[in-house]
This record gives sequence, C-alpha cells and structure tokens, in this order.
Amino acid sequence: MKLLLVCEDWISFYNQTESLSVGLTQLGIEYKSIRVSEFKYFSTVCREYNPDFVIGVGSWYSYKFFVEEPQKLGVRCLPWIVSNGGIYKYVDKYNKLRLILTPSNYCKNVLIKGNIKKDIIKVVPEAVDPEFWHQISKEELNSFLNIFTISSTFPLLPKFNLLKIRQDNIPILLTIGGDATSKGAQEVIQALAQLNPEIPWIYLIKTWPQSHTFKRASEEFRLLKKFKLENRVRYIVGEFSKEFIRGLISTCDIYVAPSRGEGFGLPLVQAQMCGKPVVTTFGTATQETVVQGKTGLICKREATADNLVKANIADLSRCLGNLITNPKMRQEMGKNAIKHAQSNYSPKIIAQQFLTLLINFPKED
Repeated sequence: MKLLLVCEDWISFYNQTESLSVGLTQLGIEYKSIRVSEFKYFSTVCREYNPDFVIGVGSWYSYKFFVEEPQKLGVRCLPWIVSNGGIYKYVDKYNKLRLILTPSNYCKNVLIKGNIKKDIIKVVPEAVDPEFWHQISKEELNSFLNIFTISSTFPLLPKFNLLKIRQDNIPILLTIGGDATSKGAQEVIQALAQLNPEIPWIYLIKTWPQSHTFKRASEEFRLLKKFKLENRVRYIVGEFSKEFIRGLISTCDIYVAPSRGEGFGLPLVQAQMCGKPVVTTFGTATQETVVQGKTGLICKREATADNLVKANIADLSRCLGNLITNPKMRQEMGKNAIKHAQSNYSPKIIAQQFLTLLINFPKED
C-alpha cells in the first residue's frame, strides 16, 4: 500500500503528519508527504508516485486539496480533519465521501452538528512519538536551564533563573499555544490569584509570535497587574525547535491548558509523555486526552451566555492548588501519564488504526 500525505500549512498539522509518518515507517507502509503550499506539484507527484490513497491532514476547509483534486486524478481520498466551527460550504460534498477521519469525539460532534453524516465519521487521535517526547535526564535538563533566563514583560522586575527556581523546589506551571487566551491563560491567572499568596509557584506561558497573540496578551497583562502577579508570570514568545519545547515541558511540574476551544490538544499528550500531570477543563477535546484523577485533573466548565467553553475559576483554582501543594500527587500522576500516553497515542498504534481503516475502506456501490 502506498500513501500520499497532504498536509495543511500550520505547525500543529506538520506535527500531526510527522507523527503519523513515524508510525507508517514502523509498520513498513510506503508513503510520501506534500504540503498544501507545494500543491502546484501535486498532480505531478500523484501521477509519478501513483498512491493508493491521499490522506489529507488539516482542517475541513481544505476540501479542494484533500478531496477535489485527488478525485480528479482518480485517487481515493481520506481526509483527517479538525473542525472548530461550521462546515457549511462543503457539507454536501463531504457527505458524498465514504469515510472521514477526525482526531477527537469533540470534533466528531462538531461535524455532526454541522450536518455531516454521523456514520461516515471515525475518530483516530493524533500520535505522539515517545522516542522523542520523554523525560530527559537531570543533566540534560540542567544544561537546558543554563542556556537562558526569562526577562519580565514589566519594567524593573527581575529575570527568572529557572535553574534556581527548580533547585528551590518552587512548582512551575506551563501553558503552550499559538496564543495564551485560547488556551485558558486568563482563567489560569484568575484561578492562581485565588490561592493563598504564600503558596509558591511560577507560571510560564509560551506563545507563537503573531499579531493577535500580542493583542490578546495585553488582556492577560491587565489581569496580572490587577492581581499583583507580575513577578510570578513570564511569557516566552517565539518560534523554537522541538528540542526547546521538550526542554520547556521537562522544566515544568504541571502542564495547564483549560482551553476555550481545542480539536485535539497535542501539547497535553506531549506533556503526559514527558511525565507531567495535566490540568484542563471539560467542554473541548482536551478532556479526552486526560484520565481524571489519574493522569491529571479536569475542572468544571463555566456556564456562559454565549455558550463558550471557559473553566470555572473556583474549580480550576482547587485543581491547581491541589497539585501545586502536593508533590507526591504530581509524581504519581506523572508516572500514570507516561503509561497512558504511550499506550494510547504512540505512532505505531495510531498508524495501525489507519491501516485497518484503509484495508476495510468502504467500496463503491
């Protein structure tokens, strides 16, 4: 069997494609990959490679690249798509397909609400490679921490020396995202503000450098000033290597992401692979990656007039407080998290799910 993977141009989809590729290699399945930005070469690659299937990795609005163009060349297609909203423009077209994959039950329900036929949707989660995403040694971590300090966004406040903070056993919380607001950072700040101020902790937020990231960050800065938490929270903004992100995850004691919207939640699985307990909220796909009370804590969702997903601040504060003040709980959950993530999200496991679906792909009438 030969597969052509067509990947939408966004970092999370690159990761999704790469991890699937690892599993396909482990199973001995032949494949090639191409990005949507390279699609002008698609017909040439397709004709020369002659794949059995085109696997589209991305979002529902890449219909042209995942379905339309492959079908023109007579190649069977299998979109593996997320959806965070209406799919109105392509409902009728997607409903003509025999099978659609999506990485979570949350996305499946969104697609169904968008009038995609329930019986053609199967859930296959994203893969995370434990050969890379794992706990690094103390020596590696210390080397990583020695390479940088984190300056404050606010003038005159001291830099964070993370090596010193870890040596002092101060719990470190971490959130990673394109922007912090969508990952629930404002709710986290409000929840932390409810804790006893004598409880030690620091909070690191890693974001992607883009215009709306900086715009939304100003909202977090106002909250930090309001609650006088400026000296306990730091932003890390930039485009970094996988090795840097793994080091950052290894630095933290708790990964926290009570996301307002999430089609899967890849960093939550990466954090669990690295032995970190995770805190999230009910209402999006992130709740599907965490085993409540075993690999992390899932807090209650706040009822909002516009039906948005937001963490209940009091319950989020309770969850964070429990983990911040209980190192034994963090350690036990971290051990469970590694087993859970490796058993459910390793590339070979996910690739095998793909292979089974392709072997049993619905035949034409």
